[in-house]
Amino acid sequence: MKRLHLCLALLLCYALAWAIDYDKEFAKVGFVDLQKLDNSIAVEIKYSTTDNFMGINMYGDLHKAYLRPEIAKKVARAQKLLKEVDPDYSLIIYDAARPLSAQKSMYKKVKGTKFQRYVANPYNGGGHHNFGCAVDLTILYKGKPVDMGTGFDSFSTLSHIDNEETNLKNGTLSKEAYNNRKLLRNIMKKVGFNTYRREWWHFDCYKIKYARQNFKLLDF
Repeated sequence: MKRLHLCLALLLCYALAWAIDYDKEFAKVGFVDLQKLDNSIAVEIKYSTTDNFMGINMYGDLHKAYLRPEIAKKVARAQKLLKEVDPDYSLIIYDAARPLSAQKSMYKKVKGTKFQRYVANPYNGGGHHNFGCAVDLTILYKGKPVDMGTGFDSFSTLSHIDNEETNLKNGTLSKEAYNNRKLLRNIMKKVGFNTYRREWWHFDCYKIKYARQNFKLLDF
């Protein structure tokens, strides 16, 4: 019965996602479509596909990367720095601002499992994505994702950034993947982003307490 209720709740959230006018909702809070700042940045919102840990489209037809204006500018600066390293490099955005409805869907999926620690509890005030202060991304080289050791949304210790030296030494993380992670991290930190130790692809700005006190929660 619990499984049935969960499935019904997820289907309801899924249906509601298709009904949201994202352009209108993000415009209300003054968010920026990242590609309007720099259209060389690739965008593939993974939660608008089935290529994510839940295996369903949770965002409906959201295919733009929306962020707070100052955060979007930081990502655009990171793209510029990356292309100075090699013009064939590009950032690709997998997730940006996330509506609270989608956060609730994710949390219901992982609650009570070993993956719960990877998903912010939407009932505790929301996470960085729910304030437009975080971005999930990687690097493309000539249009193809570089080796990062794991794919996006890989909830495994190999995705963690605090054990990379050990993984490099024991061969579970290649030198190429190690260097690619360092490149991404160095560039994102230069423009003012913070890392998250469990996900090499996640970067955010501001302490979550500050975001909750000063920014509008994306409660739609």
